[in-house]
Formats: sequence, structure tokens, C-alpha cells
Amino acid sequence: MRERRVGIPELEGNLGACLEEVRSGTTLLVTEGGRGIARLIPELGASESRNGPAIAWSGQRLRKTKPKARLRGGGSMTDIVRDNRR
Repeated sequence: MRERRVGIPELEGNLGACLEEVRSGTTLLVTEGGRGIARLIPELGASESRNGPAIAWSGQRLRKTKPKARLRGGGSMTDIVRDNRR
């Protein structure tokens, strides 16, 4: 996927051309003072598969999550698997 940086003044002055680039598959990173503030990404077309390149990542670190499930009895998943193999 191609990506191009574009400042707000350029985006405002050439909105039609910028949208045509996005339509053709280019992702535009909109910047303000050299820092990215938004991304314009192409919409999935009718011919594109839902399994295709439809995920965009901002590049930011993911937050740590806590486990949602706990095992009863204080054992570990390894213990359960080991017991079930016997």
C-alpha cells in the first residue's frame, strides 16, 4: 500500500486531486506542523475481498490488556492439558 504525506494547505488547495489519489489506492497521511493528524485510506471496492488488505494500523503501541478468564482452583492451563492427556 502506497502512502504519501500531505500538509493541510496542500490538501485544502488540491482536495479533488488528493481524493483521486485515494480512490486509486494511495493512503494520504495528513500532517500539521510535520506531525501526522489523520489518514485518508481507500474504501473497499465492490470487487475487493473482505479478506484482502483491509486493516490499517496507526503505528502506535498497543495497550496491555488483562486476561479476562481465570481458571477455577488456581491451576494453570498447562496443568489442565497435562491432566487431560492421561
